[in-house]
Amino acid sequence: MLLGQQIGSYGPSKHGNHWDTTLAAAKACEQAGLDSVWLPDHFMFPDKDNPEKEVPVFDCFVALGAIAASTSRIRIGELVVGVPYRNPALLAKMLTTLDVVSHGRTIAGLGAAWHDVEFAAYGWPFPSVPDRMAMLEEAVQIVDRMMTQSPASFKGHHYTVEGAYNDPLPVQKPRPPIMIGGSGEKVTLRLVAQYADFCNVGGDPAGVAHKYDVLRQHCEHVGRPFNAVTRSNDVGILIAANERELTAKKARYGTKFDLVGTPDAITEGLERYAKVGSQYVTFHMPDANEIEPILLLGETVVPAAASF
Repeated sequence: MLLGQQIGSYGPSKHGNHWDTTLAAAKACEQAGLDSVWLPDHFMFPDKDNPEKEVPVFDCFVALGAIAASTSRIRIGELVVGVPYRNPALLAKMLTTLDVVSHGRTIAGLGAAWHDVEFAAYGWPFPSVPDRMAMLEEAVQIVDRMMTQSPASFKGHHYTVEGAYNDPLPVQKPRPPIMIGGSGEKVTLRLVAQYADFCNVGGDPAGVAHKYDVLRQHCEHVGRPFNAVTRSNDVGILIAANERELTAKKARYGTKFDLVGTPDAITEGLERYAKVGSQYVTFHMPDANEIEPILLLGETVVPAAASF
């Protein structure tokens, strides 16, 4: 099992300003031996501890470009892009540029978007669920074509691309892997089966196992090998070096995480996901900005998970 961490746009700390702290976390992910580091594609979120305030949020692509230029091994992705935010041809150009900057270390994460508050605040129309899913299906085809063909054309209901050049093409051939994030059984997992290289679902091990069964059925229906899709799931992790530290962290952050405990407990939790078919786990931690939890996980959990 491989692991990838979603980091945030962290506030100023001993490492420096918002960006310095986020970059320190990204470099710690690389040092810890993680396979990938991810940023969410969002623009604003209320602070859960103080709803009148907003948490800091970087533009996903500008920050990922800086991370790509400041690291050398770790893979880089979006968890996941909200397709309706951008013209998909522009999105393909951005994803391709990021692959070139990183010398072929990117994963292209795509999703239908859901945070209606952002759309309203930024002045974007918020399409219905069926429309957003249809937009996602067209966008993933445009991204695929523009990262593999030059020029590329596509005519759909929502988007049209005519003779679009995307030069230079990505470093990865035939293109960077595409992840479609989401657990929707009727449409999202069908799109994964038809177009994507990664799925990314949520839930406890039993719930994740069910999603994989649904994905298998979709793969059979479209005539694609189930093993052609990397099975990935997303979790929240609260890790502590010992029980005393864990007690303090629970008091500070609560326990509403998928995996909570010392390194042995986190490893056991990840193994439960591996046993139901997970090959890749993306995760977030509430205290990643302190850097030490990332390094602790790298020293203890990452080597153990590699054997699953």
